[in-house]
Formats: sequence, structure tokens, C-alpha cells
Amino acid sequence: MKSILLLALSVIILSQGFGLAYAVHVSGHLAVSDEGTAETKPIITISTDSASYETGEVINVEGIISDYNESDPFKNFDVTLRIIDPKNNIINISQIPLSNIGSYSTSITAEGPLWKFDGDYTVSASQGSDRNASTTFTFVVSTTLADEEAAAEAEVVEAEAEAEAEAEAAAEAAAAEKCGEGTHLENGVCVLDETEAEVPVSTGSSPSTGFNSWIYSISFTILIAFAIMIILYLISRASRNKSDD
Repeated sequence: MKSILLLALSVIILSQGFGLAYAVHVSGHLAVSDEGTAETKPIITISTDSASYETGEVINVEGIISDYNESDPFKNFDVTLRIIDPKNNIINISQIPLSNIGSYSTSITAEGPLWKFDGDYTVSASQGSDRNASTTFTFVVSTTLADEEAAAEAEVVEAEAEAEAEAEAAAEAAAAEKCGEGTHLENGVCVLDETEAEVPVSTGSSPSTGFNSWIYSISFTILIAFAIMIILYLISRASRNKSDD
């Protein structure tokens, strides 16, 4: 009877010891919360140093691979980091190497033409197809900085236009100096100046000045005298015929 009781007690002690060893083994793979419930530990984590950013601020991202093994080629490759805007556009993508303990970190400046929407942005980390983690932050476009950038761009455009106009004016002045007297530059070519000269208009009448006018006056006087002589001759002849009758 004593031997049976001793055997039963030994079996109970062995079973309890096996259960304790199994619980310790499982606890190495599961995290235990304050309430005593087991929780699965994430393989990859990701976090940012702030919940919100504005234009020009630096976003610090970090995380860790929990089962990292430097000697395992399937677990020691880089982490792919992506930032997605509220319109689901990828505005940043990069490869982040892991440290010797499986951690990663990087810094990204929130500025540039792609950072143009207010709202929640998603930053995700992936290592392979089945290891993913993500978090979100709020981004606010800085109106002041945007206005300064637009003003600076307008100043650059205006300065370029002024420089181009000055260069064209200098080129035209240099070309105009090569044109001789009585010419001017027109469409890049030296042409003669246009002058208005007074041209006498002929009406078909006799000249009024000079030698031609004098000759014309004498001829006109002779013609008048000749006409008077013919008239007097005709009158005289008519009177003579009347006398004969």
C-alpha cells in the first residue's frame, strides 16, 4: 500500500514539473500582459517621433525586427520604407539597412512639391512580403513657407526676364553701332533712313520762273499782237469793200 502511494506521488510531481517547464518555454515566445493574458509579439515595429508635422520639419522614423538573425539570409536584408499621402500617392520610398541587433532608423524632411496635402500620412515598413508594419501622422502644409517659395520663384523668373531683355538691348545697340551714317538698324539689318524731299508738282501750265517763263511770256505777247493785226486787217478790208460799193 505504501509503495502504491509513493508511485502515485512521484507521477504527480513529474507531471507538475513537466507543466512548469512547458510554461517557461511558451513564455519565451509570448508576451504576458498585466492581466496575465498572452499576446503575440510583433515581428516588425515602426514609430515616429511625433504625431504631427508641418512643412520643413524632420520626421524621425525607427523600428526593430524582433526575430532578426544576422546569419540568416532570409532575415537580415534591408527594410523598405514608404510614405503615402492622403490621396494614396507614394511620395517617398527608401531602403533602410538594419543594425547588428535588427533595429533601423532614418530621418525624412517634409518638404518638396509632393508634400502638398493636409491630412493623415501613412509611413510603412516592410521586410519581404509577410513582414509589414505601419503608423500614421498628421501633416499640415505651412502657408507661410509656401508663399515664400512662390515669391522666391516669381523673383527668379522676373530676374531672368530682365536679364534676357538687357541682353537683347545690348545686342541691338552693338549692332546699331556698326550701321553707317544715314542708316539705322531694323530687324537686325542696317537699312537707309527715309527722308521727305519736296518735289515740285507739275500741273501742265506754263513755268512761272526762270528762262522758260521769260520765253513763254514773249511768245504769248507776239501771238496777241499777231491776232490784233489780223483783226485790224479784216476790219480794214471790210471797210474798203464797203467804200467800193
